[in-house]
Amino acid sequence: MRVFILAAGLGTRLMPLTRLRPKCLMPVMNQPLLGLWLKRLAGLGARRAVVNTHHLAPQVRRFVQESPVAGLEVLQSHEPVILGTGGALVAARRLLGDGPFLLVNSDVVATADPLPLLEALERTGALAVLGLTDQPRFNTVAVDQAGRVLGFKGDPGLANAPRWLTYGGLAAIAPALLNFLPPSGFSTLVRGLSAGLAAGGAVLGQMLEGFWDDLGTPECLLDLHRLLLAAPPAGLGHLAAQGPLALAPGARLEPGARVEGFAVLGEGARVEAGARVRDSLLLPGAVVAAGASVRDAVLGDGFVAQGEIKGGAHA
Repeated sequence: MRVFILAAGLGTRLMPLTRLRPKCLMPVMNQPLLGLWLKRLAGLGARRAVVNTHHLAPQVRRFVQESPVAGLEVLQSHEPVILGTGGALVAARRLLGDGPFLLVNSDVVATADPLPLLEALERTGALAVLGLTDQPRFNTVAVDQAGRVLGFKGDPGLANAPRWLTYGGLAAIAPALLNFLPPSGFSTLVRGLSAGLAAGGAVLGQMLEGFWDDLGTPECLLDLHRLLLAAPPAGLGHLAAQGPLALAPGARLEPGARVEGFAVLGEGARVEAGARVRDSLLLPGAVVAAGASVRDAVLGDGFVAQGEIKGGAHA
């Protein structure tokens, strides 16, 4: 089984955190998203994962080299100019081979088993099987009662589509789909899917059961940690800490520092004596200085909080 992991994005919605850290390496309970996916996919039987890179590519390259996963070959498809979700697949075609493969967005946290997507692809001969979830704010995929994808938001003739759903960042892809994408340059997955549908090909949708979040914003990242430390959903219990405080190696809570609610401190992060932290996430190297107060916030790599901070992301 082969997998393509989308990891090249700029992480615009996660700014300013992604100025120093690529989105695919954002931590969940001090474990980078990309690492979580590589381990999980290896456990499901994947033997090759292709990871595309662009934004802060040296960090991704270093992580892959320093964090090998037993039984999984990890290759990189670097994009000097970002190619989009469609162009990335075309550029990596040789590495992906001639068989069907899984497509994974690295910023998604989902407990659903992606293997049924591959099974449905091989059983039906579809061009793609999309993992779908119902997120009313983001529903842009039109499907019929049988689960066939009819098109996407903005396409003509879909005003009376039976149902609208959200693409959940997990899919099974047939190599034939890549023939509907431009041979080079920027393109999107939706462009290829739309062209395939117009040519009479089948694209199917399948609901993703269980927990799902795309972690596209700092608020989502913080809310996930709040959930994991309070009542982790089934399938994510392995990420939960024992108690409201989670410290990575080298993180320090100095005597006299005060934690209320929950706090997650990344590697080398520090809360100094006399500082107060409530319901916050500190990425590696972040510091809450003596006398400072941080609440409902995400502090980026190496950020030093002084004074009072309430909410938001800071880097």
